[in-house]
Amino acid sequence: MSLMRFFRRRHWDEERSRELAAYLEIETAENVARGMTPEAARTAAHHKLGNATLVREEIYRMNSLGFVETLWQDVRYGARMLRKNPGFTVIAVLTLALGIGANTAIFSMVDWLLLRQLPVPEPKALTYLGYSLGGPLHNDPGFSFPEYQEITQECGEKFDGISAFQFGGSSGSQLGPDGLTYEGKTLPLQTIFVTGNFFSMLGLRPELGRFFAAEEGLTPNADPVIVLAYEYWQSRFHGDREIIGKPVAINGHTLTVVGVAPKGFPGPAPLIHMQAYLPLGMYTLEAGTPKNFLMARDARPFTIIARLKHSAEPEQLDPALKVVGKRLLEQSPRTNENAGVLHAIPLRPPGILNGEGGNPVMKFGFLFLALGIFVLLLACLNVANLLLVRATTRQGEMAIRTALGAERLRLVRQLLTESMLLASLGCAGSVVVGALATRALASIKIPGDWAVTVDVHFNWVVFTYGFLIALLSGILVGLLPALRLARSNLNSALHNNARTTTGRRQRARNLMVAGQVAGSMTLLIVAGLFMRSLSGVQKADLGFDPHNVINFTLDTNQIGYSQARGEDFYRQLLERVRALRGVESASLAALVPIGSDTEIGGGIEVPGFEAVKGQQPPSALYNAVTRGYFATMKIQMLAGRDFNDADSAKSQGVVVINEAMAKKFWQGKEPLGREFFLSEEARRPVQIVGIMKDSRTVDFYSPIEPTFFEPLSQHYFPSQILQVRTKGTVPNLERDVMALADSLAPAIPVYGVRTMMQALNSLNGLFLFQMGVWLSGILGMLGMTLAVVGVYGVMSYSISQRTHEIGIRMAMGAQRSQILSVVGRQGLMVVATGLFLGVLAAAAISQLVAGFLVNTSPMDALTYCSVALILAASAMAACYVPARRAIRVDPIIALRNE
Repeated sequence: MSLMRFFRRRHWDEERSRELAAYLEIETAENVARGMTPEAARTAAHHKLGNATLVREEIYRMNSLGFVETLWQDVRYGARMLRKNPGFTVIAVLTLALGIGANTAIFSMVDWLLLRQLPVPEPKALTYLGYSLGGPLHNDPGFSFPEYQEITQECGEKFDGISAFQFGGSSGSQLGPDGLTYEGKTLPLQTIFVTGNFFSMLGLRPELGRFFAAEEGLTPNADPVIVLAYEYWQSRFHGDREIIGKPVAINGHTLTVVGVAPKGFPGPAPLIHMQAYLPLGMYTLEAGTPKNFLMARDARPFTIIARLKHSAEPEQLDPALKVVGKRLLEQSPRTNENAGVLHAIPLRPPGILNGEGGNPVMKFGFLFLALGIFVLLLACLNVANLLLVRATTRQGEMAIRTALGAERLRLVRQLLTESMLLASLGCAGSVVVGALATRALASIKIPGDWAVTVDVHFNWVVFTYGFLIALLSGILVGLLPALRLARSNLNSALHNNARTTTGRRQRARNLMVAGQVAGSMTLLIVAGLFMRSLSGVQKADLGFDPHNVINFTLDTNQIGYSQARGEDFYRQLLERVRALRGVESASLAALVPIGSDTEIGGGIEVPGFEAVKGQQPPSALYNAVTRGYFATMKIQMLAGRDFNDADSAKSQGVVVINEAMAKKFWQGKEPLGREFFLSEEARRPVQIVGIMKDSRTVDFYSPIEPTFFEPLSQHYFPSQILQVRTKGTVPNLERDVMALADSLAPAIPVYGVRTMMQALNSLNGLFLFQMGVWLSGILGMLGMTLAVVGVYGVMSYSISQRTHEIGIRMAMGAQRSQILSVVGRQGLMVVATGLFLGVLAAAAISQLVAGFLVNTSPMDALTYCSVALILAASAMAACYVPARRAIRVDPIIALRNE
């Protein structure tokens, strides 16, 4: 031992020995005052302080250790303390596990929608091109093929590759997925048409066979080859490696399978998993695609995706893109007058799924991520309150450790270490909670005809997020008790027992519980607003009757039928279905209200109507239906007539319009018999023969837009939906209709078989409302549970600290009702404060929910009052249990224990 260390230890020993002797004398005197004999008092004092010599040696040894060694000592000591209090440890760990697990599960959904990169080499180098529309998420990503070629020629050397693609099933009159026929069976599949360099630009290698050559796809209908997605190859072809070189049919056209894409590659969009890749030139397989689509400059169906050169940033390319983009606008102006400069945008789902931003699915994900963080804060408040109570009971222990030489910073670090241990255990538990919640989210089936997959799972991003919020939670729950310890007078705590609690400490705990009540109320109000909105939507007047209607989707293009052959098939099918037993009416439509994944609209010219300067040209949504559609859907005709058999392709073009269209374009004038023009290649005139009542067509959120209906005989769509209204329940109707379709066209697929009520549960319909009710309800109940536990905990501890006072009151004649009133007043103040703060917080956050509410105000009084009553009743019940225990205290026993 060095000389300096010897004198330092000697000085420490002398100082601490004097302090310990003084503390021993004080403790002995207090024990004598409690009625002990002097010998027993001194023995108890020694027992309380422990063997002073051994403790001093341990403290000195630990002070001589380095940071790592002392930290390990803190961890071991903290683990022992948690093990000695299993009840507290289990409650705290479970609370944190629920809070962290809920956040992790919700974040996995946000990661899937917004953050997850494509599984390709260097995904951060991928960008897409678009014209800015005035905001970071508002871009126009559509291009024609000549524009793609010019951009490639002008800026190709600035990228490591530029490719273009277009999703199948969305061109011209093609409103549904394509169909793949193999071994006599046709099934729908989601296709994507890509340039020959698509896979090489992404840096992918085929799982089997080959990808497209660079020159393939440059000539329309010249390269009949196909690459299958790995998952589709496994499910449809059972992983048959001999499929390479075999023929399959897409929409009745024969193609050769040349390769299989790598496992795990979903395509360029996160929501829709591609099932087959075709060369861009084979886009002619889509019904209604003009033969010169690769030459047309004004048709812009293609998205351009590019790979940046190594270490390049998108902003570095803006000057070159700005020049070529300006020239393209001069050559072929866009319909959107707000189109700004051409620039490169980092590849994210907003750009691919919705070029103009505002995707409700992403807004939905962010909303619930915020609510999940709310739950985590409630969990942290709950555990912090428990730790604060526990720190109060451990003041004597901390005072003794201080007297034995522990520095105050070391004690603060000890408390933070224990809270971090709790957070670590909570993080481990959250893996189980998050895995179960993620599995539940992944099992959700989004209704629709497209191959939409909820691909949520744990990955390193989700694990990192969970670890970070666990670390933050550990700091939050341990910071307040540690700060309280740093400001407290530990010397006085050694002389006094730990029974008394200062008003400041009690107010801090009360404020945290009030915060839990406020947070819980906010979550419950959001859940209540979703429930009210869902109930309102379900009872709302849709303008049609969805009951007793069954939908069947068919597509003659998937089996290669011509228009004449398709029209004959649908005519025979409709006649035979109408003759089935139990069928009240039947009709065909290109789209069904709300349940369709696609909407169609176009420009119109209305004589005498002039658009306001600066606004878009007149346009309207439209649908094509057969005679009897309005009767099948029970849509009221306000004036005029329905379509009839005389409305053929050779007769005058006729339409039925809705009220919204009549009011907007004719403004009080009689529209029946008037003509307007469809802005098509031939500028086709149509005459208004009927006016129908407004009905929902797109979704539940938007105002009803101007809409008109044409006869399918005058505007043919190969993809049509057969709608059958029945007279109640008809056994085996689905089987009979599918048998009729098979007898008329043996290879035709019949899919999307569901009732109209089920169709209303689509992504545009009730799906988001139902998800909102489900998720917010779970989070709300979790928040309320945490709040009630917090109220019970603080009231129970507060009453236990006032046992002596209650005993004195009752000994002096206080009635039990008076004691109950005194105790209950404290809980009432906490709950009332929490409810007041909850109303303010809910009023603020409910504005974020306003975009998802229909027929419900964000300040709905019934929801606020109902939630307040439920939460107040639950919290007061939590107050009553410890209060009832307090009024049963025997005054003699309470005083004797003191």
